[in-house]
Amino acid sequence: MRALLTLVSALALGCGTDPAGSGSDADTDSDTDADTDADTDVDTDADTDSDSDTGTGTDTNCPPDPKPPGAEVCPEVCTGGCEDATCTIDCSDASGCRGGAIDCPPEFACVIVCVGYDACDGFRINCAQEHACSLICDGHDGCGDLVLDCGDASCSIECRADPAACEGAVVECGPGACSANCVGTSPPELAGCDASCACTEC
Repeated sequence: MRALLTLVSALALGCGTDPAGSGSDADTDSDTDADTDADTDVDTDADTDSDSDTGTGTDTNCPPDPKPPGAEVCPEVCTGGCEDATCTIDCSDASGCRGGAIDCPPEFACVIVCVGYDACDGFRINCAQEHACSLICDGHDGCGDLVLDCGDASCSIECRADPAACEGAVVECGPGACSANCVGTSPPELAGCDASCACTEC
C-alpha cells in the first residue's frame, strides 16, 4: 500500500511539471518570433531608405553651372530686368530685336525672350562664356533664322506653340548641356551637340 501511494505521488509531481515546461517553450517561441520580426522590420526600412537616397536622376556627365556674380547695377542690355544674377533680355515687341546681334553681360546668366511676329528674326545672341543661357521663342518667325551662340555652361532653346517659332534657328552648342524643347513643328538645329556633355534635341 505504501509503495502504491509513493508511485501515485511521483506521477502527480511529474504531471505538474509539464505545464511549466510548456509555458517555457511558449515564452521562448514568442520571444524568438518577436526578435525575428523586429530585426526584419529594421533591416527592411534601412535598405529602403538607402535605395531612395541613391536615385538622383541627373546627368552626371555635366558639371553644375557656375554661379554668376551679378553686379550692383543691372546692365542696360537687360531690358527685362535683373534678378538673382540673371539678366532678362526682352524682345517681345514685334521685330524688337530683328537683325543685328547682342551680347549677354559676362557677370550674369542670361534669359532671352523672343515672342512676337519676327521678334528676333535673323538675330544673333552671344551667351556669356561662363554662365547659363536660355532662349524662349514664340510667334511666327519669333526666332526665325536666329543664331544662339552658347558659352561653356548649359544652353537651351524653347520653341513654343507657333509652328514657325524656330524656323531656321541654329543653336551653336558649347561643352555644357545643350537642349531644345519644342511644342511647334519647327525644331532648331543643334550644331555641335554631339560634343556637349549632354544633348537633348526636339
